[in-house]
Amino acid sequence: MVPQRSSPRSFWLTLILFTSVISLWAGWATYLRSGESEAGILLQRSIWGGMLLLYAAVFLIGIWLFVRVARFGTLPFRLPNISFENAVWRLAGFIVFTALLFLIPYLKFEFQIGQTVRNPIYAFDPGMLLILYYWVCWWALLLAAASLKVAFRTTWLGGFAAALVILGVAYEVAARFNAVTTYPLSMGWSEGSRYYYASLFFSDRLYGQAFPLSTLHPTRYFLQSFPYLFPSLGLPAHRFWQFFLWILLTAGAAIALSKRVVRPEERAFRWLLAGWTFLFLLRVGVYYHLQVMTILPLAFVSPRHPWRSLLAVVAASVWAGVSRVNWFPVPAMIAVAIYLLEVPFGEQASSRRIMQYLCTPVLWAAAGLVSALIAQAAYIPLSGNADNAEAFASSFSSDLLWNRLWPNESYSLGVLPAILIVSGPLLLVVIFAAARRWNALHPLRWLGLFSMILVLFVGSLVVSTKIGGGGDLHNMDAYAVLLAVVAGYFIGGTVITEQERSTVEIRSAPVAVYALVMPLFFLIPLLSPYPRFKEAAIRSGYNQLVEVVNEVGANGPVLFINERQMVTFGDVDVALVPDYEVVTLMEMAMSNNQTYLDQFYSDLASHRFAAIVATKQNLAIKDTGPLAEENNVWNTRVSPYILCYYAPVLRVEAEISNLEVYVPEMEIRDCPQ
Repeated sequence: MVPQRSSPRSFWLTLILFTSVISLWAGWATYLRSGESEAGILLQRSIWGGMLLLYAAVFLIGIWLFVRVARFGTLPFRLPNISFENAVWRLAGFIVFTALLFLIPYLKFEFQIGQTVRNPIYAFDPGMLLILYYWVCWWALLLAAASLKVAFRTTWLGGFAAALVILGVAYEVAARFNAVTTYPLSMGWSEGSRYYYASLFFSDRLYGQAFPLSTLHPTRYFLQSFPYLFPSLGLPAHRFWQFFLWILLTAGAAIALSKRVVRPEERAFRWLLAGWTFLFLLRVGVYYHLQVMTILPLAFVSPRHPWRSLLAVVAASVWAGVSRVNWFPVPAMIAVAIYLLEVPFGEQASSRRIMQYLCTPVLWAAAGLVSALIAQAAYIPLSGNADNAEAFASSFSSDLLWNRLWPNESYSLGVLPAILIVSGPLLLVVIFAAARRWNALHPLRWLGLFSMILVLFVGSLVVSTKIGGGGDLHNMDAYAVLLAVVAGYFIGGTVITEQERSTVEIRSAPVAVYALVMPLFFLIPLLSPYPRFKEAAIRSGYNQLVEVVNEVGANGPVLFINERQMVTFGDVDVALVPDYEVVTLMEMAMSNNQTYLDQFYSDLASHRFAAIVATKQNLAIKDTGPLAEENNVWNTRVSPYILCYYAPVLRVEAEISNLEVYVPEMEIRDCPQ
């Protein structure tokens, strides 16, 4: 067959259209912003009026060029006929690209774009400045593409792809490295919890007693536990290890996929696809411990080696059984997808042939699901949670918030629009493959592929509506991984058709440009300078917290609902109380685990703890606002009981964490029942 490759004309049409649309958006957004600005900007009397004219001019020129190229197939002018063979040109290309790599974040940091403007010299309207910045970024991306085209002597599409993938990977890594700091408290709601749960794998050595392991994401905490082999490592080292896991395992999954689906002779394309897949998986938010279940099937499943494949499916499914309920069938589904994409059905369509063809994938699916169920059943008693088995089913009794599928205050895009935007390029590849080459694969193969994608898409949407979720796309992970595998085969051109000697290859320039721009659309707004904290103020407040905890700890056990890593790393001289850590307590509150909550209330009423360390508690019930439902659950089922039986004696504010130390309230109150 003739590969479905893109022409230079389609690439230029797409690029011109993108430029026109971005300029139209910039002009319209600037016009609307001028009316909303607190400064009362008059466009005809300010620099922004000139920018509005520039946006309009670029839009109109772009439309004219688009029509001209679409109609006549050529630009109305000739590009300079330069071979760029000279080494000086290539060096210049590298230099320009490197400068642009740093220029995009430099502009954002130097002019504090998207941040609170502190320097009067930069006191432009912040909204208009942000619009201008994004428009300039688009031109910087085009210049970066041109520079790599010169440096590598590639096609224009090749230079564009290389530039955007390299920039995307660099910015993704930089954004995630920002979490590696010396800040002593949690960088967010539950960051410190992860290091505590990881420590439980070494609880005998760290706490002098064996404690039950986590009921949530045990494999994640197992991977995070490795630094505890070196007791001297502190919080920054553990943060770096988590950063390393994000990068290493995501890159491993991306490379495993690209190596499998791209032919060896296309080495450059293989690396480009690996880089883009790396960005896609991280933009969806596929956690690193789940990547293990992606890597194993991609690396070891082969229709030519059924028993090795079965072993890989079982191993990955065992990992799934100790990881996450909605991932139980995923390793087997990845293996089945590989089978459907690599094994032709043949011409004979008898019922016997259907049974023969489906025998292997059915065996893998059954073995995978059974292995996952057995693994979970075995983990419950082995983890020390036999008396709290219902905690493993908390997700089945939590409320479902269907409004989070659409734009809402917890997630401005909404889960459904966002996942369609992020996974759109891969969906289009699969749809184009089916539309253009439906006859290349037997209908049974298409049915299997589309059925699995649809099941995981719907299932992931349901999981995303669970209270506590829906604030990003990470619950769409199973769907995203399977779709990446299926689409990857069509992109790489390694799907085996019924004729066996031909394949299906879908490489569309419009889809490629969309795919390449999409990660940077999300990443550039996330760029921020490496965090700098007020060390003196933080250290003073932190030392005060440690001093108070050690003092009250002499009177009895201290419960750390938040910031339990302070006990883990020995910052405070108190024994560990393993109960009621914030992540588990919140999960039990959201699932209304009454047995667990009743024990919590009883321990509070009896003043079991000499002190409690937690974030500032309140009783506010919200009708609207980000995560209003989660706030209301906590302030209904947790906060009232803490505030009734305990009173704050110390408040510590340290830029991010707003902590209080609570001690028993001696005054008799009418507490909630």
